[in-house]
Amino acid sequence: MQYWFLYFNYKKSFSIILLAVCDAQYNFTYVDIGAYGSQSDGGVLNNSSFGKNLFSNELNIPPPQELPYCQTNIKIPHFFVGDEAFPLRENLMRPFSKSREGLVPREERIFNYRLSRARRIIENSFGILVARFRIFHRVINGNPETVDGIVKAAVCLHNFIRKENNQLYISDCDLDRDVEGHFIPGRWRNGVPKEGAALGQIPIRLGARNAQFSALTTRNHLKKYLNGPGAVFAPWQWDTIDRKN
Repeated sequence: MQYWFLYFNYKKSFSIILLAVCDAQYNFTYVDIGAYGSQSDGGVLNNSSFGKNLFSNELNIPPPQELPYCQTNIKIPHFFVGDEAFPLRENLMRPFSKSREGLVPREERIFNYRLSRARRIIENSFGILVARFRIFHRVINGNPETVDGIVKAAVCLHNFIRKENNQLYISDCDLDRDVEGHFIPGRWRNGVPKEGAALGQIPIRLGARNAQFSALTTRNHLKKYLNGPGAVFAPWQWDTIDRKN
């Protein structure tokens, strides 16, 4: 029995959710397809096999390591990068949120900027998928099982073409990139419809924010590192955030 109203999201349209993880080469390494459009992103993560294994430390993530050029000898856990829709955990970093006054301290803005540069990989992966597979340029008329199958097929084809290293599929100019703090949008953005796309980013729906103390400690260590010795990898970062604010 299909409960159609569960697919009805607060944008007043019907949708399923594609939760995905990718590697640095824009290959999808995990996907969860078909969650109800009414669910929050954090809730989809919690109910997925990936989320359950991630939060129970059963993903065989490499052990914590010291950061380059850091003199504190503090070992930082390996972690995945997410946006504000996801909870803060030791193995899942999310940005600092604005205060009630709408302000974010400068050190936290630096952390958010560096985190966003890492998160750009998954944003490009989704963007290329939508730009190349034009079935996502419009609403897909089909039952949920058919739509799930279409998305699965597109993800598999995306990974297959990536592994073939086909430059016609993705070239450097197709990807968003950052040149000394200046954002240069990728050409894939020209191939994605502004409105009406079947696969699009739904506005952030915040889930639980019960951050563990160890996760807060880890994020604060990273914040200090990125504002200190880690700045060597992006020396333009202060100019960039000052220019944006």
